[in-house]
Amino acid sequence: MSEIIRILAINSNNVFDRLKLCWGHLEDWQNSEIVQKSKEWLEKTNMLFTPTTFIAYMKEKPVGMIEFVPQKLMKKVGLCPCRANPEKGEVESRYILGKEFNDCLFIFCLWVDIDHQGKGVGKTLLKYFLNSPVFKNYEGALVYVTERDEKWGKHIHWPAGPKEFYLKFGFMTEKTLNNPLGYLLHYRKT
Repeated sequence: MSEIIRILAINSNNVFDRLKLCWGHLEDWQNSEIVQKSKEWLEKTNMLFTPTTFIAYMKEKPVGMIEFVPQKLMKKVGLCPCRANPEKGEVESRYILGKEFNDCLFIFCLWVDIDHQGKGVGKTLLKYFLNSPVFKNYEGALVYVTERDEKWGKHIHWPAGPKEFYLKFGFMTEKTLNNPLGYLLHYRKT
């Protein structure tokens, strides 16, 4: 029998669950500068668009998340500080495709704790997102992905998982990016 996965939208009561998912492996993570910057980004972004994140729980423990914002807000909010890396070309302008995609949600991250991978958490999060009331107000979704890298084993790729995962859900390649190599995938409502 599979464990029950409960999904909650981010709010003031569970924002640290989201931060812990990303940074809980670090010693003294709550006092880290990157955690504080990420928290500030979340608070600022959630004032403009809510919710930005759905968090998956198993037995009341946060085990995964999917994070997103409207494409048209990308320039205004930027990437979460934990994802932005100008030295490696990871800047929001890399993911902005133009006005014809303004009515899409951009998935920044779909992440599942390594101990809970292979248990349906990622699939549950993506299905929940695609069927959520917030998604119903948009024409589609965009996500930046890479191809599966076998040396990662079954670890879900940063920032949002491997290309193959999304193709199974009906996402299509919209654009190939270089430096580093990756793909912008697009999901259109039918």
